[in-house]
Amino acid sequence: MQVGTNQAEVDPQVGTSTPAEVAPSVGESAEAAAAVEEASSLRVALVRIHRQLRARSGSDITPSQSSALARIEQSGPIRLGSLAELEGTTAATMSRVIDSLAQRHLIDRVPDPLDGRASLVRLSAEGGALLHGLRVRNTEALRSALSELSPHQRRAVRQAIPVLELLSDLLQAPERDG
Repeated sequence: MQVGTNQAEVDPQVGTSTPAEVAPSVGESAEAAAAVEEASSLRVALVRIHRQLRARSGSDITPSQSSALARIEQSGPIRLGSLAELEGTTAATMSRVIDSLAQRHLIDRVPDPLDGRASLVRLSAEGGALLHGLRVRNTEALRSALSELSPHQRRAVRQAIPVLELLSDLLQAPERDG
């Protein structure tokens, strides 16, 4: 296993840091350029980890489908529009995701008890089983990879977890001006 390589990525969402991306522009400090490089390196590492977990998952479920399933599990029965808002997408896009999940029997549509004209989506038993299996396989893949790290490296990962959780929360929050 080759660890710490910095090979160029083909995926444009991943990419690698380019000199123009990290070089300070006129009037920009070296500190600002370092912050861009840091953010870019973190983005590349997170996307690579996500890609590897997805490849090892044994499932053909898409990231959008997986995210919607997890959100439905977390939120309980939910209206499609509310789910779309939580997922940061349009109702039309979420409708396509929900349709694909319903075709695979991973979610159930149930009447909204507050509005008989509307429906809610909830996780089916099959959807719950799929999520459980994905989590077990992903956790095992990460556990296995972590076991190859030195104690010092594992400690650094453990210490980074709360910061990564905070970053996730900050990214979920509405964008602020500035």
